[in-house]
Amino acid sequence: MSLLIVILNYKTAQLTIDCLDSLSQEIKKVPFTNVVVVDNDSADGSSEKIHKAITENHWQDWASLIVSPENGGYAKGNNLAIRKALSSDEAPDYFLLLNPDTVAMAQAVQELMNFMIANPKVGIAGSRLENPDHSAQCSAFRFPSLWSELDSTLRLGIVSKLLSQYIVPLPISNKSARVDWVAGASMIIRKTVFDKIGLLDEEYFMYFEELDFCLQAQKVGWECWYVPDSRVVHLVGQSSGVTNTKEPLKRRPQYWFDSRNRYFLKNHGKLYKIFTDIVVVVAFVLWSFRRIIQNKPEADPPYFLQDFLKNILSVQLRSTNNSDKEHLGLFGQIKEDWIAHGKDWTKPGFRAVAVARFGQWRMGVEPKILRAPLSIVYRFLFRYIRNSYGIELPYTVRLGRRVIIEHQGAIIIHGSTEIGDDSILRQGVTLGNRYLERPLEAPKLGKKVNVGAGAKILGAVNIGDGANIGANAVVLKDIPEYRTAIGIPAILLPPKSSNSLDITTISSPIISE
Repeated sequence: MSLLIVILNYKTAQLTIDCLDSLSQEIKKVPFTNVVVVDNDSADGSSEKIHKAITENHWQDWASLIVSPENGGYAKGNNLAIRKALSSDEAPDYFLLLNPDTVAMAQAVQELMNFMIANPKVGIAGSRLENPDHSAQCSAFRFPSLWSELDSTLRLGIVSKLLSQYIVPLPISNKSARVDWVAGASMIIRKTVFDKIGLLDEEYFMYFEELDFCLQAQKVGWECWYVPDSRVVHLVGQSSGVTNTKEPLKRRPQYWFDSRNRYFLKNHGKLYKIFTDIVVVVAFVLWSFRRIIQNKPEADPPYFLQDFLKNILSVQLRSTNNSDKEHLGLFGQIKEDWIAHGKDWTKPGFRAVAVARFGQWRMGVEPKILRAPLSIVYRFLFRYIRNSYGIELPYTVRLGRRVIIEHQGAIIIHGSTEIGDDSILRQGVTLGNRYLERPLEAPKLGKKVNVGAGAKILGAVNIGDGANIGANAVVLKDIPEYRTAIGIPAILLPPKSSNSLDITTISSPIISE
C-alpha cells in the first residue's frame, strides 16, 4: 500500500520544515510513502527555503516541492498535488492531507494507515489533534445545521441541552469512532473516494471544504472515522492566522463567509440557508443583549454581526453599464455611494440612491415569498424619500455605480431610465417621457455624465459618456460623447479641438414629429 502526504504551505516555511522533520522518522516506518509540499504562491521566499531544507537534510528521496503559480486556496492547492498523483501510472492508494503547522508524533502516520487497511468501508479518517502540551483539541465533528447554528450563536444552557444531538464539536474520546467529518489538519483519504466523488471543491477558498468533502463521501456510502491512536500536534491558527487562540480574535475574513454561504447553499438550498441566516441574526442579537446585561466577556470576532449582515445582503447583482462584467453586492454598491456622497448618510441624494438599490436587490431574493415583507419596507422608504426630499427614484431605474444626486428635488420620473457610472444629477432634473402615448421611451445616460440643475432630458435620448448638460437645458435628441448641450431647446457646443462653430440645434419640445 502506497501513501502520498500533501502539505500546503503559504508563508509558513519554517513550520513546513519542522513538519517535514517530524515526518522524516515516520517515513522509515511506512514503506512506499512520499511527501509533496505545495507552495501556494507565498512570494516570500518560502519555496527557496523549503527546497534548501529538503536538499541539505537529504530528504529528496521522499520529499518534493511543487510551486503553484497562484494562491487559489486550500482546496485548489491540495488538488494540484492530488491531481498530478492520480494521473500517474502508479497512483498512491492513500492521500494524507497535513497542515504545515503540525508535528507528527511517533506512529501517527502508521496508525492511520493500519486503520484504513483494516477497515475497507472507511473512506476518510482523521488524527487526534493536540496542543503543544499534548492536551487534546476537538478533532471530530457533526455536520453543521440550522439547529447547530442556533445553539452556537444563542449560547443558552437549556437550549444547548435540548439541541445536544446537533452540536457540531463532538466530545473528545480516546476510542476510535465513526463521525460526520474530521479536521483537515490531518486527514487521510482513500484513493477510491476521489475516483467516486472527485477532488476537493475549489469554489471554497478556505474553511468548510473538508466537511463538504466528507459529506459528499458520506452520500455515496463512505464512512468517516476519528482515530485517536494517531496523534498530531497542531499549532492552531498558525497557517491561517484566523483561529490562533494565542492572539486576540481577528475579524472574520471575507472568504470565511463565502465558504459558509457555499456550504449551506450547495448542500441545503436557498430556503434552508435563508432561515438559518435569520436564526443566526436573531440569536446573536439576543445573546448580545444577555451578554451586556450579565456583563459577560466578548467572545466573538470584531464586527461579526455587521459582517454577517453584509454577507446576507450581498446578493450579487450585475452593475449597469459595467463593461468588465464585475459583480458587486448590495452592501458594496451602497458603500461606494456613501463615499461618493462625501461619507454623509444624511444627504437626501445618498438616501434616495440607497433605497433604489435596496428595491432592486429585493427583487432578486429567493424564494419569492420572502420578497413580500421586503417590498413593504421598500415602498415605505420610497414614499418617504419622495415626500420628504422630492426625489422620485424608483427601483426600476438602472443605476450605475457611484451615481451622485446633489441637493434635493432631482426627479427621475421614468422607470426604464438608465444612468451610467459616476454620473451627477442636480436638483430639478427630470428624466422621462416625451410623449404620454410612448410610455417605454426613456433616456439612457452613459458614464460620467454631468447634468446641471433644472435640466430636462426627455424621450428615447442617448447621452454619450462624459457629456455635459447645461442648467435648464431641454434635451430631446442624442448627445455624442464628451459634448456639451445648453439652451432651450438645447444646442451642442463645438468640441474644444474644433475651430469651427458647428452648433447643432435640437428640435423644440413643442414641435410634434
